[in-house]
Amino acid sequence: MREQLLYASLHNLYLLHKTDKTTVVSDLMGLQAQFLNNPKYALQIRASDYSQQNWAEGLIKTWTFRGTLHVVLESELSLFLSATGLEKDWDDRWGMDRRLKPFWAEKLRDWIADGISEREALKKRCREEGMEPEVLKAAFHSWGGLLNDMSRRGMIACDAGSARRYVLCSCNPTMDRQAARMELIRRYFKTYGPATFADCAYFTGFRQTEVVRLVEAAGRPLKSVSYEGKQYFYLDNLPSGGSIPDCLFLTGFDQLVLGYRERSRFLDEEDKTKVTTMTGIVVPTILLRGRIKAKWKKDGGRLSITPFRRLKKAEQKLIADKAHEIFGEELKQVSFLQL
Repeated sequence: MREQLLYASLHNLYLLHKTDKTTVVSDLMGLQAQFLNNPKYALQIRASDYSQQNWAEGLIKTWTFRGTLHVVLESELSLFLSATGLEKDWDDRWGMDRRLKPFWAEKLRDWIADGISEREALKKRCREEGMEPEVLKAAFHSWGGLLNDMSRRGMIACDAGSARRYVLCSCNPTMDRQAARMELIRRYFKTYGPATFADCAYFTGFRQTEVVRLVEAAGRPLKSVSYEGKQYFYLDNLPSGGSIPDCLFLTGFDQLVLGYRERSRFLDEEDKTKVTTMTGIVVPTILLRGRIKAKWKKDGGRLSITPFRRLKKAEQKLIADKAHEIFGEELKQVSFLQL
């Protein structure tokens, strides 16, 4: 049964067969984007129309699930903002006076419209316009600041292909908050299922009791399978008739890893700390015969592999061949760390 759960996850998360970029990003409900290259690699692995030059077209980056940055379709921004349900009134978050926020938000929008879109350039303009040091620190807080407030109101978003550039948006959350959350829950069990309610709560950041209420309110019964005393829920039909590939690459903060609180279908208990660091960073990893067995790091044309345990020569070849399949001519060297 564990292998069936894993096969369904790999199939539904487009790790067994590629499809177009729009479908990947929509079905996966965005790609976690704490680090710039993660969503790019996620699409390089999954998208049939991936292009190094224009992979970010039609995508924006903003704060969605669990208050973290995700790359989402610009056309679906309203869905995620509606699900977040941020109040329209400004508040004093980040230590910035709510009365100052509308004024500086409009200033920032005007500057972005004029082509001043880099974070440091915007910060410089605020300083030149007389923004006081303490207000400047709050507005450009390392965890988001005023730029976060503006993004969660649909006024601006981050450029999906840039670490520090902002773009204008004209998006108002138009959906009812519960309706938006019901749609996200539907997508979760369609794409990430079979999964538990606890898995869904972990991924979305919603309370587990709310997940249960939303499922009931949707009026679309979930199917389920039982494994080791737990119920795993899903929509539609389970994929079948295929096998798990010998080798698959996963990006950092991959949706396969983030999609489940309980990861035993693909990760051994003793390897958990090798995949997620003490600071919460989920590293790029390699799924070898259905288990995460190594991590990888790419620097230009060089790819370094760090196995969790010693690899056989045949396993190293599997990994190297898969790496060349994914990265093509840009990959010049694959090296393995000796244990």
